[in-house]
Amino acid sequence: MVTLPCCPVCEDVRSRPRYFKFGLPLVGCEGCGLVYANPRLTPEEIWKRYSPDYFWNEYLPSLGVQGDQVDLDYFDARHGAMLRFITRHHPQRGRLIEIGAGGGFFLKAAERAGWSVAGIEISSEGVEFCTTRLGLDVRRESAEDVSFPAASADVAVMFDVIEHLLDPLAALERVRTVLRPGGLLVVSTPNLHALTRLALGSEWAVLSPAEHLYNFTAPSLGRLLTRAGYS
Repeated sequence: MVTLPCCPVCEDVRSRPRYFKFGLPLVGCEGCGLVYANPRLTPEEIWKRYSPDYFWNEYLPSLGVQGDQVDLDYFDARHGAMLRFITRHHPQRGRLIEIGAGGGFFLKAAERAGWSVAGIEISSEGVEFCTTRLGLDVRRESAEDVSFPAASADVAVMFDVIEHLLDPLAALERVRTVLRPGGLLVVSTPNLHALTRLALGSEWAVLSPAEHLYNFTAPSLGRLLTRAGYS
């Protein structure tokens, strides 16, 4: 187990127990309200969750991908609203990178929509699928160690990734160096203030401290982004 000395968002050392699930505790920061796993599993134990079996038998089937068939038109439609949102905020289609590309389906849709794309993914199976099946430039790296050159991307996206990261502040700071001045970062993550969490309490499926190390609200995520240098 690994114990964090303070809150990774505001560095407050005060916390109180909030939930206990699957034998692991989740605490709430008294300073900013972030709920996070502490103590948490070691990185080696966490990475075991992202096994080949998970990728092929859980992740891909959850997206409707079976066998060798990938319906790119389906993923174009699935990701069309997000791509239109990005284009509204960054009309010039330039270089787009994805942190945590998974199987590469969003990146492929972005490429087909006219973006120059690249990405990183921690799963070796995901990287292989992206490169061999979809022909994408995706490398195996952690978000905290992104190796893209400084000021080389116009847009960076992180979809349901930040809650999994060992060090989200370090990752956001590193991604910021990759973005060009005026670049756009798009982050999505479950919201601890969601009505489903309020209704279900500790039974909310998102509360899963073996894989979701952090549970953000809009204010706590905004505070982290500000600390990492974003406006």
